[in-house]
Amino acid sequence: MGGQVTPGGQFDIIPVEHGCPWYSWSRPNVHWCEENLCAWITAPANTWSNVPYMIFGIIMILEARQMKSKTLMLFGPASIITGISSFAFHASYTYAGQIFDYFGMFCFVYLAIVVNCRRLGQVRREGQSRLFWSLVVCSTVLVPILGSFNFPYQLLVFGLVIFTLLQEIVLRVKSSRRGAHAVANYSKLLLGLGFLIAGVTCSMLDATRIWCDKKNHLYNGHSLWHFLTSFGLFYFFKFYKQFAWDKGMKGLPVVVVEGSED
Repeated sequence: MGGQVTPGGQFDIIPVEHGCPWYSWSRPNVHWCEENLCAWITAPANTWSNVPYMIFGIIMILEARQMKSKTLMLFGPASIITGISSFAFHASYTYAGQIFDYFGMFCFVYLAIVVNCRRLGQVRREGQSRLFWSLVVCSTVLVPILGSFNFPYQLLVFGLVIFTLLQEIVLRVKSSRRGAHAVANYSKLLLGLGFLIAGVTCSMLDATRIWCDKKNHLYNGHSLWHFLTSFGLFYFFKFYKQFAWDKGMKGLPVVVVEGSED
C-alpha cells in the first residue's frame, strides 16, 4: 500500500534494491517486520504462511458439496482467494499487491455480512451473489481513493468485522425471543473469534516491533496472523454450516443437524 520513505523511522516503507524483482513497482503503505529479500518472493514467512487459507478453502468446498449447499459453497473459494491475494502481496511487496490483498479480505468479510443479511431476512438467496460482489468491488475501489487522502484504510476492514459482530448480536437477541429452539450453537463462532483475536495480537506485536526479528524468514508475528486466522475462518464456516439455507430465514436461524439443500 503506497507510502513515503521517511529515513530513520521504525515503520519506514523500505524501498526494494535496484535491479531486484518488483523494483519498479510502487510500494505499499505498510512494512511488516520481516526483511524483504531481493527475490521474487520478497518475504518468505509472510508469503508461505498463506497456504493454510487455500488448504482450508479446499476442505470447505468438499464439505459444502456434501451439504449440497450453494451458499456454503461460497466460503471455500473466498478462503482460497484470501490466501492467493495475501500470498501475492507479501511475495511482491507492492501497492498493487496490497490492493489485491484487500480484495481477498473483502471477499471473506463481506461473505459473512451477506449471509447474516439472509438470516435477518434482508436479502433473498437469488440476490446474495449480486450484493456480495457489489460490496467487494466497491470497497476494493474505495481503498486507493482513501489512500490518496492518507486515510489508514486498514480501519475499513476493522469496521466491517465490528459490523459483522453487531449483526450476530442482533440475530442472537432476535432468536432468543423466539425461544431456546431457535438459538444457534455459538461454540464454533467463539472458537473462530479466539483464533482471530490471537492472530490480531500476533500481528500487532509485529507491527509495533515488540516482537520483531527481521532476519527470521520462517515465522514471525504477521505470519502467525495468517496461520491463526485461517483456522478462524474455517471455524466461522463450521458455524454457518448449522443453518438450513434452503428454508425461509426471516430473522430465525433454521438449525439443522446435517444436510442442507440450497
